[in-house]
Formats: sequence, C-alpha cells, structure tokens
Amino acid sequence: MSGCSSNNYTEDQSGLPEVIDFNYHVKPILSDKCFACHGPDKNALKADLHLDTPEGAMEHTLNSGAHAIVPGNINKSEAFQRITSAVPELQMPPPEFGLTLTDQEIAIIAKWIDQGAGYKPHWVFIKL
Repeated sequence: MSGCSSNNYTEDQSGLPEVIDFNYHVKPILSDKCFACHGPDKNALKADLHLDTPEGAMEHTLNSGAHAIVPGNINKSEAFQRITSAVPELQMPPPEFGLTLTDQEIAIIAKWIDQGAGYKPHWVFIKL
C-alpha cells in the first residue's frame, strides 16, 4: 500500500514494553479507535471486518485479497498499512471520524504484530 511509512514505527521502540500484551496495550487502542466500525456490534460492522477476534482480523480475506493482521508481518497487515497511510482515502480511522492514532499507539500495534499478534480472552476468563 502506498503512502505508508511503517519503518518509522518499528525502528525506535525504546519507550515500549518488552512484551506487548493484547489486553493491556492493544485492546484499549482498538476499542477507542477501531471497534466502532470493526468491533463486536454486527449492526455497525464495516467491510465485514472484525478486529475484536483473531479469526476476524487474521483469517477474514478483505476485498483487496489481503488480511487485516498478518502475525509477524506489518508490511502484509492491511490494517497496519491503513493506520499509517498518508492517503486520506485509505486511512483508518477515516479522517472524517476525527480520530487518529498517536505515534506511540502505532508503535505498540507494530510491535504487537511483529511479536505474533497474540489475542487474549478477557481477563476474567484467564486462569490466575
């Protein structure tokens, strides 16, 4: 996807945690910036894309033929390419929504994808 500068977000990760945790680091970003259109509400779902489930994010084939998240590969992850795109028609969230991801949030998502994009169930379902 053109207009992307994903290397800016993967080169300097000095301020990031060593291991990115889905529930603690990633899910809050997705909840705030992505789930309105790509979350659990089937009535609001856009592009038939669920970012709230690993199956929806990694297995669903988008109209482009790509997958939203490709574990270990931000360059093949269309969701990452769109959040870093400089092309307004491709940007996510769309510019008219008035939401943007900070450089820190983008770096967290980049590192999470690089680390395998592991999803976790809600904390209440995780054994202590």
